[in-house]
Amino acid sequence: MSRRVAIIGPGRVGGLLAVAFSRAGYRVVAVAGGTAGSRAAITADVAGVRDLAAPADAAALADLLVLTVPDDAIAAVTRDLVRADALGEHQRVIHVAGSVGLDVLDLARRAGAGVAACHPAMTVPVGARDPEVLHGSAWAVTAPDAARGWAHGLVQDLGGDPVDVPDGARVLYHAGLALGSNAVGAAVAAARQTLLAAGIRTPERFLAPLAAASVANVLRDGASALTGPVVRGDAGTIERHLQALQADLPHLADTYRRLTAAVLAQTGSALDPAAAARLKTLLDEA
Repeated sequence: MSRRVAIIGPGRVGGLLAVAFSRAGYRVVAVAGGTAGSRAAITADVAGVRDLAAPADAAALADLLVLTVPDDAIAAVTRDLVRADALGEHQRVIHVAGSVGLDVLDLARRAGAGVAACHPAMTVPVGARDPEVLHGSAWAVTAPDAARGWAHGLVQDLGGDPVDVPDGARVLYHAGLALGSNAVGAAVAAARQTLLAAGIRTPERFLAPLAAASVANVLRDGASALTGPVVRGDAGTIERHLQALQADLPHLADTYRRLTAAVLAQTGSALDPAAAARLKTLLDEA
């Protein structure tokens, strides 16, 4: 059961999963949706995949449908598949979105298909095709009791570590990942631009070990592991940072202010109240 796979939504995640399923012993039979170019990229990477514009045509060939369309499109794609009478009891349907749960697959469930939400907690670079990217990653699995076993097995087949996440907690779960990945990445990107402006030609030499150690320390000890001028209550240093950024990189000054305010929100309770107030005033005025 569920060894013939159709990928619906051939973006960066869909392309990676097509290769991952193929190498895991599944037969990827079709790719549908998206653009002709994005579908062609998958058919070029995985032998035997049919390029089909209509998701319903792909569903007719598969017993496992993997929806890798944007989060807000999942319900509409599911509805269209049901209206085309393309889903039934012999099929399973999963989506890989983090911010939504099973409600977007409810019509598929009513049509008799098994359903699950399986989200890999891993960033996927553009053009990634090596399934090793996913190996060892935690996957948030939300599934009815009857589907939990096969959903876990599917994740394990792809080299992942399935972790059950309640349906009602998926939005908070995904918000946490967005902060831990994209927000951290944005902070590092701003730091990289600042070091380049300071004449550091290889900012990664400074930032890679520093960021890795900072993240590891916070994961172990929480906000108490944060360091730097905010934790010391050093308003003078923060003021000089803001002045330099406003003069040389004004487009990053507000980013620095907001990120520094986020550090203060996490650590301010441990500061002398007067020092915390001085920092807050400085950041608000900036």
